[in-house]
Amino acid sequence: MPRRNVTPEQDAYSEDDSDAYYDPYDQYDEGFEQEYADDRSRQGEPLVRQALDWGISGSILAILVLTALYAFLPIDAIPDFIPFAGQADDIGAILAGGGSVTFLTVLRYVLRTRIGRWGCLIAIVLAAIGAFTVFWALLRFFDAVL
Repeated sequence: MPRRNVTPEQDAYSEDDSDAYYDPYDQYDEGFEQEYADDRSRQGEPLVRQALDWGISGSILAILVLTALYAFLPIDAIPDFIPFAGQADDIGAILAGGGSVTFLTVLRYVLRTRIGRWGCLIAIVLAAIGAFTVFWALLRFFDAVL
């Protein structure tokens, strides 16, 4: 309901633009938000997450370079002049490098979430318990045999 003795142009609280908000400084902030959005998002990240991203990116680059070197250089574990076996070890190296890059890429995005970090921690603890159990069982088995 409009107020008395006030024209709609003068009424800041009229019903026509009740959702509108006038900010006289809004025109100065338009370019600032877009220009510095990436910088502010990186500054807000914890140092550990930035180090993790750099570490994983460096690992991916190193794996790609080493895989390419192994595949294209003539010095291999199995020389390339041996039929089938020479090419098979190159294909195995390329598949292993590709699998490692895929794993690290997925790991980067999983570790960005809190649930992913807790999931990784739980998986590591369960793997450690499993490894300890297998080691203990093998130790008991070899004690019984010897």
